[in-house]
Amino acid sequence: MIRFLARLLGIVIGASVAAGIASALAAVSYRKKAPPLPDAAADAIDLAVVMDAAKLASTAASFRGGRAICWYAGLDLDLREATLDPAGAQLEIRTVFGGTRVAVAPGVPIRISGRALFGGAMNTTDAPAPTLDAPGLEITGFTLFGGLQVVAAERGEAIPGWVPERAPAPAPGPA
Repeated sequence: MIRFLARLLGIVIGASVAAGIASALAAVSYRKKAPPLPDAAADAIDLAVVMDAAKLASTAASFRGGRAICWYAGLDLDLREATLDPAGAQLEIRTVFGGTRVAVAPGVPIRISGRALFGGAMNTTDAPAPTLDAPGLEITGFTLFGGLQVVAAERGEAIPGWVPERAPAPAPGPA
């Protein structure tokens, strides 16, 4: 019985390592064709962050939602300056071996649904769930070995742990 369990454990570990390597190779391939970060004023987003860290601060006049993929990466999505569409917004987030954080203004109705495997999703806002009378932000998605967190903060307030703004690279000087 012990030999059987040892073999089974070896198979599970081997399969996990193989799946991790295959996933990393697929991420490297996908990174080459991932779309660039969308315009901050776009009402809908479609973004992919692969093996990197990114921050998008939306200023949309009528944010409807969109899709975000975070693969071996970190994504900070700041929706505090965005105005949600009157009908609400639907955002699909998929996080694999990474972390995604979404910031909203206090009081924005939030609902998170989806599945998590060896990870989790957490809504740390005090806001109620969206209703027909008060549509808000519906977040659906999937998390594998990663996390999704939704936080509420006032506009302009610093959020601890967020990806810092990147300074532009210095221009090459004379050699």
